[in-house]
Amino acid sequence: MTGSGSLPTAGHHEVVVEWGDCDPAGIVYYPSYFRWCDQATYRLFQAAGLRRDDVSSGQWTEGTPLVAAECTFRRPSQHGEKLTIESRVEKLGRSSFTIRHIFRDGTGQVAAEGTETRIWARKDGDARSLKAVAIPADVKEKLGG
Repeated sequence: MTGSGSLPTAGHHEVVVEWGDCDPAGIVYYPSYFRWCDQATYRLFQAAGLRRDDVSSGQWTEGTPLVAAECTFRRPSQHGEKLTIESRVEKLGRSSFTIRHIFRDGTGQVAAEGTETRIWARKDGDARSLKAVAIPADVKEKLGG
């Protein structure tokens, strides 16, 4: 996806696999990848100059809840390993967007690949009031749409 925005729609950052990220077999426990995907999405929004979820009031009224996530594991990662996460906006719809995350080891080999689909949503009350709304034009532009 190419965008007309002046800020990048792709990002890279590194994580070091910590002891607590691993299961008893000594390999990364799968929920760690989902946590890292969430962190990478947050960093992508920061790089684009966006606040993903405004929680200044203690509860957000407009934000980006996760509606789908998946991850494919290509090879095990272990304690002490450094992984580079490449993240980019893969799809930008009216009220939803998908971000692809690729995890590479120090040799560049793909360890895992994941996607997150999120909606731009507003709520007026409790969680059941959550409704998808159109992604604001300025947000789309900053994300590359």
